Order: sequence, then C-alpha cells, then structure tokens
Amino acid sequence: MQRMELLVTYGSETGNAREMAEYLYRECLYRDMPVILTDMNSIPMTQLPAYKRAVFVCSTTGDGEEPKNMKLFWRAMLSRQLPSNHLTSLEFAVLGLGDSSYAKFNYVAKRLHRRIQGLGGQAFHTLGLCDEQHPEGSDYQCYTWIADLFSVMSSLDHVTYTPTYRPLPPKYSFTITPHANTESGDLSNETRSDGCPQNNHSNPNSATNTASLVNRELNHSTSRSEENHSNDEQNNHSTPVAYDKTRPFTAVLERSKRVTSEEHFQDVRLVTLDIAGSDLEYRPGDVVWIYPENTSEDVEEACRLLRLSPDDTVQFTGPPPATIPQTLSVRTLLTSHLDIAAVPARRFFEICTHFATDELEKEKFEEFTSLMGREELYSYVSRPRRTVLEVLGDFHSVRNNLDISYLIDIIPPIRPRGFSIASAQSVARDKLQICVGVVRYKTVMKKERVGLCSNWLANLTPGSPVRLYIERGSFHFPADRPIIMVGPGTGCAPFRSLIQSRGADTSPLLLFFGCRGEHRDYFFRDEWEPSPPSDPSDPSHPSQQENGSPVGKIQSPGAANLRVITAFSRDQDRKIYVQHRIVEHGKLVWSLLERGAVFCVAGNSKNMPFQVKDALAKVACTHGKLSADESSKYIDLLVKNRLYQTETW
Repeated sequence: MQRMELLVTYGSETGNAREMAEYLYRECLYRDMPVILTDMNSIPMTQLPAYKRAVFVCSTTGDGEEPKNMKLFWRAMLSRQLPSNHLTSLEFAVLGLGDSSYAKFNYVAKRLHRRIQGLGGQAFHTLGLCDEQHPEGSDYQCYTWIADLFSVMSSLDHVTYTPTYRPLPPKYSFTITPHANTESGDLSNETRSDGCPQNNHSNPNSATNTASLVNRELNHSTSRSEENHSNDEQNNHSTPVAYDKTRPFTAVLERSKRVTSEEHFQDVRLVTLDIAGSDLEYRPGDVVWIYPENTSEDVEEACRLLRLSPDDTVQFTGPPPATIPQTLSVRTLLTSHLDIAAVPARRFFEICTHFATDELEKEKFEEFTSLMGREELYSYVSRPRRTVLEVLGDFHSVRNNLDISYLIDIIPPIRPRGFSIASAQSVARDKLQICVGVVRYKTVMKKERVGLCSNWLANLTPGSPVRLYIERGSFHFPADRPIIMVGPGTGCAPFRSLIQSRGADTSPLLLFFGCRGEHRDYFFRDEWEPSPPSDPSDPSHPSQQENGSPVGKIQSPGAANLRVITAFSRDQDRKIYVQHRIVEHGKLVWSLLERGAVFCVAGNSKNMPFQVKDALAKVACTHGKLSADESSKYIDLLVKNRLYQTETW
C-alpha cells in the first residue's frame, strides 16, 4: 500500500514542542515516510483539509494559553464560519507537552483535540498528555507515544515502517574561515542578521555606550526594514522597536545586590537593570526573558575539544537560526549563542553515533538513543547533569571525527531564561528588577554544577550589557478586587511588583511569604517589616491574629493596604510553611474570598502548589462549611473564572 504523507505541525513557546516535532519529523525520514514539518501559524485553514493525516504537537503557556506560533491557527480554528464537516477527511493525533503543577495542565492540547473532532476529524492515535512532573520526565513519555504512533500507522497503512538510521543533512550551512585584521576578542566588526553591530566590552562606560549603540542601530535597522512609508523616512520619524526573542534589547546591569545573609547557603540577588532608551513597558506579573552567556573557560574548552580557533569567522551561507547573526566569530558563537554547558539531548547522540569510529563508543551511543537504553542515558547524562563538553571529553573518537557542519545540530541554542519582574515601573520608569536565586549544586561529577543564567548574572560587573525582552505574564491583578498572594522564596517577585504599583485607594493585598529564616532569607524584610497598629480592634493588630504569626500594615511605597503573613520554616523545631499559615489564617482568607478576592500562587512547582491548593480546600471546608467534594468544585470554579492563578517553575 502507498505510504501516506504525514503533516507534522507544532505550537511551541520555549522550543520543547518544536524539538519534539522535529524528532518525529526525523523519525519519519529514517522510515522513508513522506513528511512535512511546519509551525501551525503557517497552515492556512482552507488548506488543512487537503492533508489526509496530521500530528499536532503543542505546549501550553501562561494561564492555559496557546503559544505565539499557534495563535493565528487557533483563531482560525475557532471561526464560526467553519462547517462541522470541515475536517472529515483528516486523520489526526495530538501530542501535548505540559506541567501538571499548573491548574490548566495540557489545556491547549485538550482543547485542540476536541476542536478537531468537532470539525469532523478522526483521531487515529490516543491523545498524548506528557507531563514535566513525570518521574522519568516528559521526553520519555513523548518518545514512547511516538513509538506507538508508528505502530498504529503501520497497522493502518499495512506497511512496516522500519527505520534506517543514517546521517541526515545539517539543518544549517556555514563556513569557517581564518579571522583577519581584528585583534583577539574584538567583536566590534561582527554583524547581526539584522545589520546591527555586536559588542561586549566589560568596562562600565563602554558597556553603557555599547548598549546605546546596539539599540540605536537596531531602531534604525528595524524602521528601515519594516516601514515602507517614504514620508516617515523623510521626516526622520522612527517607529518604536518591538523587542522580542529574535530581537532583544541590550540593557545595562546597574547592580546585583545579595539579599540573603552571608551565612546562608543560598545566594539570592536583587538584580537591577537599566532599560533607558528602550521604550519598554511592563506591568505587575510580566516576565523578562534574559539571554545569558557561557564562561570564557567553557568557550576555551569547547575550542580545544572541537579544534576550533576562537577568532575565526563563521559565515552562514543560508539563513541562520533566528537568534544567530549571519556573520560572527567562533568565540561569539560559543559565548552568546550555543549552549555548550547544556545537558545533551537525544539529538546529540543520534548524530554523534555516525561519527564514532571506536566500536565501544558507537555501541554505547546506539544504546543511548534506544528506548531500552533510557536508564543508561539517564544515569550517564541526566542524573549527574553531564554537559555537552564533558560528553565530548569522554568519547574521543566522536570528537576527533565529528563533522563540524553539524555543530549547530548537536549543540542547542542558548535559550532565554524567564524571570518575574520584581519592581514597578511607576516607581522607576527606566529600571527593572528581578530576584535571582544563584543555582549551584553537587552531583557525582567532580566539577560543581551551576545554573548558566543565574551565575552569569551574579558574576557580571556593573555596566555590563544584558540582552532581554519582556512578555506578558500569566497573572492578572484586577484593581477592584482583593488579592491574596502566596509567594515563598523568589516566588514573591511578581507580588513585590504589584505591591509597589498600588496606591492607598486600592483593594486589600494579603501576602503569604515563606522562607527558611527571618534573618537569613527574608529578602524584603526592610520593606515588609510589619508595623502593628496601636488600635487593638484593628484586624491586623497582633491580638486579633491567630497563633501570633507576624502580620501588620507595611510602611512601604504603594503598600498602604498590604498585610504580610510570614512562614519561617527553620526558625523553630516544627517546620512551618505557607500552606500552614493559610490554614491558620483561614478566617481572614475566606472573608477576602467572599469579597471576590483573586488567589495567586507563585514559586517552585515541585510540591508547594499542590499543598497550597489542599490548604485552600481546608479553608473552604472549615470556614465556608463546604464538603470535601464541594470545596474541590469551588476551587475548580475559581480556576475557571481566573480567580485562582498560578505561575510556577
């Protein structure tokens, strides 16, 4: 029977769904199956019925929202003009990538699956709902689902889809030539694909000037390339640049202040960034995405292992990846664009297998890429967090025979890291602050593991350039409702932004903040230190509080209606967390909910969000007189009406 062409299409925000779609695409090529790969926005709704079989791979972002490269497609899918039989000729399957710590787990995949069925589409494979919280990770679930997908298609088509693994052509074409007429380390002559010069001097004054130059040139380039109006050009009126992941703004680091005590094991920084000249605007709940850079030591090691000269020039002969300039030095490519400190993905081993001349190394790589070898791969790579460079260091025949044209295929791009903004623009228009927990930890590896972005920010000197862009966050804080905020640790960042932005005439704000110790990691103690009122009848007076936990009115800008309840988990024998405080102060919480309060949770996604939700259910049972089943439905209703919001990581 003839092999049916498969459409593989994706909606991806951070790149995970795209990578999984690309994996499926490659597996089709290995099986000589006709296949098309594209993002969902590139598919006109009028042409979708022309495809007979399709797999949709999508993630969920924000508060149950579809990714940007799926929004146009989804809007077209929801059109009332589409007949109910629009997709009757389409066999389809949906693979969702999500995180069950969020209330709307895989919400986009579920909605997409239902909508395609509603338009007559026939599901030929089970709905895949992969979970980042799964013990073996979402990747394992995805790979298993895809393996089953090929079994199903083999049965439907009466064809045995047996893979023949072979090197596929590199995704990008480039040349590397000796660098001339530029001193070592001088990046000033490098050009971005949008025509802008790059620079990265460490001198504070130079960095400030560099940031201004890059952004001024970017404004000029953008207005020239995107505007077609000659009158505007003649009048010298430039259009404000819309900075995004492919066109970040170059801010300047003003300060990186440690906000935990020196004795405390965790180093947390309040990082202040100068965004003057950007016209960037943000509001409480928004997220800033920052592009970090690799250390010079790692770049030197990469050059040694790959036998590259850092000052040679990389020239793309075709379109480069979205975030990489057309022409740049090897040093800049490895410093600012390729994540050489990343834990290698399956794709790395797929490609490198073909360059292993040592039989034992080849056998090991083949094992790593098989489903049966997932435990070996996990033990070797994921558990110790072994990096790309360390793997190349371990397998000599791979690094010695690697075709450098696959460099960008095996090493992932540096992805921007997202941080909830911790300041209010109404306080300082040209400043932006974030809370950064500096990640350092030990594994079985000799070298300490570190978070790329957090350590890069912690080690930057004032005046250094920082590439960034801003996106709307998932939180929505209505001004006419009370806000209950649960933000342990750095989860308090978006709430600090909200607190700073609010004036005296706003609805009440109640913050549950948790950390290990009052004098160890109470980041904003000076801002939020309670100042109890003298009137004993005031609800915030200590005599009115249950169990005497700290609560009071705060003497801080914009915080006239704020109350803070703290949970210091290690300041007493019994560990106390924010969920315990929520139950203890259940009467206060319930009274605000009855007034239409929005309940917001931010912080680590591991256990806290579930424990907070359980605590709220107890409050509903105790003070709302609801049964366990009724309290569960009540919280579901809050979620549906956006009165219960989460942002976890």
